[in-house]
Amino acid sequence: MRKLLVCLLSLFGAGTLAQNQMQMLNTTRDQINMEGLKIPTTGTLWGVASANKGEVVGEIYLDTLWTKGNVKLYQSIQPIGGKAIDTLSGLAMRYNVHFNEIEILLNTFNDVKALQGSQIKVFSLEKAGKPAYFLNTQLYKTDKQPTGFYEILVPGKVTLAALPRTIVKKPTYNAAFEVGTKDTRILLDADYYVLKDGKAEKVKPTKKSILEFMPDKAREMEAFLKTNDLDLKERTNLVRLFEHYNSF
Repeated sequence: MRKLLVCLLSLFGAGTLAQNQMQMLNTTRDQINMEGLKIPTTGTLWGVASANKGEVVGEIYLDTLWTKGNVKLYQSIQPIGGKAIDTLSGLAMRYNVHFNEIEILLNTFNDVKALQGSQIKVFSLEKAGKPAYFLNTQLYKTDKQPTGFYEILVPGKVTLAALPRTIVKKPTYNAAFEVGTKDTRILLDADYYVLKDGKAEKVKPTKKSILEFMPDKAREMEAFLKTNDLDLKERTNLVRLFEHYNSF
């Protein structure tokens, strides 16, 4: 399974990400106008206004900004007047975590398509000039199969991944006392997983739990934790710990 991870990530190497967006424009238009893509129904999420029901507000995107990305599909699709393809490159994209969709921007903000997450094997997005990779959760077996995409934080013999998800906070308004909020709020959160040997296992942010994934270097990793006094509830510290382990 580690070979699969390496193979999938290599599909979106630096060469692909470096392609000029303008050169891709006509191809992108053709690729988007094909069976399997649809107009997203999520646009109303930000515009539901009701004096009685309140609004749905909060975070549904991993990042609201449009960024350059690539998509690898499970099945090939047939563009109009072109050959069957299973990869779309150089797209302006953003990840809608709440609805598990990739939204694709064409040439105007009014021209947006959406691709269902179930159709996508892997995708990449540029973050701070570097590609971030996301693998469909269906690629890894786990006790409770989640929906969505694992963001690869630290690849290696023991891969650390984040699974973005949303939390829905329902209205708390009490009309009798006129207290609380009428709004349904959506909050962005993430769980962390270890990907190894074709399986995904949820990570508990405790020293004992995490060191169980690193039995061959338990002594070295415990010393590293003690020296650096890492709070394992912090994402940056988890990344630092797994990077250190995978450096051996």
